[in-house]
Amino acid sequence: MDLVTQPRLREIIEQVTPLLDDGRAPAERQPPADPVARDLWFAEIARLREIQHTRLFDLGVFGTTPPMFEGVDVSEVRIPVTGSCGWSGCAQCSARSIAAIVYRPDGATDVPAYLHFHGGGFWVNGGVKVLRAGGAVHAERARELGVVVVDVDYRMSPDHKFPIPVEDCYAALTWVAAQAGELGVDANRIAVGGGSAGGNLAAAVALMSRDRGETPLRGQVLNIPVTDSSCDSESLRLFAEGYVMTRQNAIEMWDMYLASPADAYEPYASPMHARDLRGLPPALVVLGDYDVLRDEGMAYARRLADDGVTVTVRRLPQCHGAALPENGPETERLTDEFLRANLLRA
Repeated sequence: MDLVTQPRLREIIEQVTPLLDDGRAPAERQPPADPVARDLWFAEIARLREIQHTRLFDLGVFGTTPPMFEGVDVSEVRIPVTGSCGWSGCAQCSARSIAAIVYRPDGATDVPAYLHFHGGGFWVNGGVKVLRAGGAVHAERARELGVVVVDVDYRMSPDHKFPIPVEDCYAALTWVAAQAGELGVDANRIAVGGGSAGGNLAAAVALMSRDRGETPLRGQVLNIPVTDSSCDSESLRLFAEGYVMTRQNAIEMWDMYLASPADAYEPYASPMHARDLRGLPPALVVLGDYDVLRDEGMAYARRLADDGVTVTVRRLPQCHGAALPENGPETERLTDEFLRANLLRA
């Protein structure tokens, strides 16, 4: 972390790094061909994910969430999805649906909606228990902005390879539009967003929305996003080690997410590989000064701007996995400001 100039951030990196050392990606990231070994592999991935989530709860990463929020109705829903991992023990695939938590301002009628896709390297930070623990920020956004917030529990890799996670997120978008009357949502005022892997999914859903022409979007929030499968940027070399998330972590993340090497060039997996970004909704791109993903996020923002998309870029003194305490509230403030401009104003 020699390049970090803020003493407080250096201290935070030193504190955080040892805590995350035991939370590495699964060693086996592709399912075996043998049916028996395959079932054991799926069960092991589920076990490792649960261990990781338990660790993060014990470390206080997720915190706790009050069961109710004043002025906001909170409900858990199921969203129909397609595709399957092929494992009989998978509850989500067996149910052919995923969970989502809806935060609806009291009395909401014909209001905008914001869909949030969580981060976690495509493999952790999901599940209803984890989503509930992060509910305070969504409830506050729903109450303060007067928008319906939908936090989506998409299926995660490596047990659910591309395109299952992104198709889940797109299914959530079309579900919100189809259920607009019941949710009190204006289907013509919807935005998507997320951080890290969630930023990747938000960017991909924006591409899918444009290409498929079913549900238009008014904005995309890309917070420290994953955008390029090539893992060949200058920031990945500069911050390859010692800045919490490493270059090796990025390579492992893509190995977990992609079903085949050819998928690395699919725009809905790696948005930087989209040939044309014209016609996409306005974007907020938040980057970290010492983030391994900084340069690919900046490159995507430049491509958006070059193709005529309105882009707002903000950089904060943080790396991927460690930030100054004030950075979280600042990111949420920037997100609220962006949503006000693109969802609430005529």
